[in-house]
Amino acid sequence: MHLKNLTIKELKLLADEIRSELSSIMSRTQRSFKASLAAVELTVALHYVFHAPVDKILWDAGEQTYAHKILTGRRFLMPTLRQKNGLSGFTSQTESEYDPFGAGHGCNSISAGLGMAVARDIKGKRECVVTVISNGTTMAGQVYEAMSNAGYLDSNLVVILNDSCHSLHPKIEEGPKTSINALSSTLSRLQSSKSFRKFREAAKVVTKRIGRGMHELAAKVDEYARGMMGPLGSTLFEELGLYYIGPVDGHNIEDLICVLQEVASLDSMGPVLVHVITEENQGSEHDQKRETEEKQQEGLSLNGTRSFSYGEHCRTYSDCLVEALVLEAEKDKDIVVVHAGMEMDSSLQLFQERFSDRFFDVGMAEQHAVTFSAGLSCGGLKPFCIIPSTFLQRAYDQVVVHDVDRQRIPVRFVITSAGLVGSDGALQCGAFDITFMSCLPNMIVMAPSDEDELMHMVATAAQIDDQPVCFRYPRGALVRTDYPICSGTALERLAKEKFLLRAKMLLYLGMGQWFKTVSKLRPFFPSLALMSLLLMQDSASLLTSSFSGSFAIVMPF
Repeated sequence: MHLKNLTIKELKLLADEIRSELSSIMSRTQRSFKASLAAVELTVALHYVFHAPVDKILWDAGEQTYAHKILTGRRFLMPTLRQKNGLSGFTSQTESEYDPFGAGHGCNSISAGLGMAVARDIKGKRECVVTVISNGTTMAGQVYEAMSNAGYLDSNLVVILNDSCHSLHPKIEEGPKTSINALSSTLSRLQSSKSFRKFREAAKVVTKRIGRGMHELAAKVDEYARGMMGPLGSTLFEELGLYYIGPVDGHNIEDLICVLQEVASLDSMGPVLVHVITEENQGSEHDQKRETEEKQQEGLSLNGTRSFSYGEHCRTYSDCLVEALVLEAEKDKDIVVVHAGMEMDSSLQLFQERFSDRFFDVGMAEQHAVTFSAGLSCGGLKPFCIIPSTFLQRAYDQVVVHDVDRQRIPVRFVITSAGLVGSDGALQCGAFDITFMSCLPNMIVMAPSDEDELMHMVATAAQIDDQPVCFRYPRGALVRTDYPICSGTALERLAKEKFLLRAKMLLYLGMGQWFKTVSKLRPFFPSLALMSLLLMQDSASLLTSSFSGSFAIVMPF
């Protein structure tokens, strides 16, 4: 309510204060906040124009929502972001009434928003439904499924594409830049105006009465004219049934408010997409300097090359995985890497730099990544498909039913961030992969308890060519930082286990890092036998309980 009483000048000042506040808070919590910095003016304009929580504002990516959290009563809790009993890193219905739908991946807001819009129409209500998507979101197929359905149902829905890459193309460096100038700003205001929309609708009615041929000709003229005014790719949304408006300068609050007010006033005009151009580097020089220092601390030099000198930073399983993959790829030219997920682990840059033609990052398109890997395998290559545990769940149908396991196609799944992931929150928890992968009839499942076993598993996966295989590891740092980089040795096939101790009373059967943790308790329990499973298959009968990246069973022995 206070926000709506501010002038344009005061709104600009508010945006600057929010950006400064975010920079200060996030620098202390060591969280990524570039996406939220880019969306500050857009967030202010949305809450100025629309009446949340009555109007529903849905966000796809959690990283864009920090300014939204500040404006909706959670400012003083921001230092607790992604901490125990603190704020969620994503939108959460249980956290605030201003979060109408939870998001943990990045492609669900249009589907959920369309459902809310249809429910509103059936119940005879009039609130607005607004969904905000990003460039990364446009790589996911669910977005286009939802847009196509929205165009067919023709319910009032506002979709805002927060384009922080100045292009509708995934490859930013190859795509043309979308320019923002006085002409594009004027055209965007014209496109969003109520009078122009009514004139366009009236023209459709007139051409339909004249005849089908005239109507189709007028539709083509309209499409060509709007395609010339908009950036490349803009007519895609028109074909899906969304009225395209843009591009709009995402850092010009006056333009944003003008366009959003016009859009909010359009009754019975169907779904609309507003293309907003923002800049992720929108911030102070101090923020950019701090980011450079952080990259150097993480082992990234200024030219983007990863430094692997030991002791500079916490070594992770991902570091070990990539180094093992590089060694295997040097020996075998058929090895390729497919990555899917919201963000790419910085460790993968080493493989990407060494084998750029054998590395494929498909973004938030896990389902495509799995079937794409199956196609690579059928073409004679050896794909390693790297997907975080929680996101692999989204592609389970492709893994199981049609594309991989049933056909015994040798795709090698690397499941990262397995088990509990701490500050990433419950939505990112990867506690289910052992259970849903080990019940498959043709899948080999592995989990390392240390970095040496991980290297052996990479070598094992590279040699298996008659069925799918997966191995998973947690996100945490390794205990050893001085392990030698050596090529792994393939494990023996099927039910390979390692007996460490034998006793008369109990057998502890462990898998993964959890086994390592419990083995430290052996001096206190002399009657406990320990056995670590390195590789298992057809293990659906095992009752597994996943915890911290592994599982364990205790039985009489």
